[in-house]
Amino acid sequence: MIETVFGTFVHLYAKSYPNVQVRLIEGIGAKVLDMVEQGEVQLAITVDAAVPAGNDHFGSRPLPPVRFSAAHYNLPELEHRQSIDIRGLAPYRLLLLDTSFVIRKRFDAACRLAGVRPNIQFEGSSPHTLLSLAEAGHGVAIVPSYVRFHRYTLGMLLVTHERKPLQEPLSIFWDNRRSLPRYAQDFCELLVEHIRKASPSSVLRRPSAKRK
Repeated sequence: MIETVFGTFVHLYAKSYPNVQVRLIEGIGAKVLDMVEQGEVQLAITVDAAVPAGNDHFGSRPLPPVRFSAAHYNLPELEHRQSIDIRGLAPYRLLLLDTSFVIRKRFDAACRLAGVRPNIQFEGSSPHTLLSLAEAGHGVAIVPSYVRFHRYTLGMLLVTHERKPLQEPLSIFWDNRRSLPRYAQDFCELLVEHIRKASPSSVLRRPSAKRK
């Protein structure tokens, strides 16, 4: 999100609120929600599943969901396809985010529902590590759709389950026990509009030229 969305969005937001300083803090899941509760940050962006059940004091604004992409290098049987069912991943060595990520848990749950036992080659904490390994021919990387792919010579497929994109709801969260300033409310609305226009989640890249 920081690389793909906020690299450009912060400049656009500054045109509307030039006197508001935006500070970005990187984190995942429950960590960023804890920061919201403690008043360290005003807004957090995370998947909806990261919010514990019963925590109804969070306000939220939905964003386009995180979809799952399968990145491969030089696999002829996948070159002319735009999507792959999760069952179709069974023959491949997979490069996955580790189990600390909620979206990894979603992927594992989908595998169980589909009766697939994934052949896990590597688990990591960085999507770009997975993409680098995929480009080097070590397997198929399963990464969030918000990740930028343009630096890599890879084919990208949308991962599906039961003919629907495998995806995870994503939202902006804040603590309803504190008032949200107008500049923060507008931040949410402008961000939603920006992502809808610029998000790579709706763009599937075909394989780039093969290396010789």
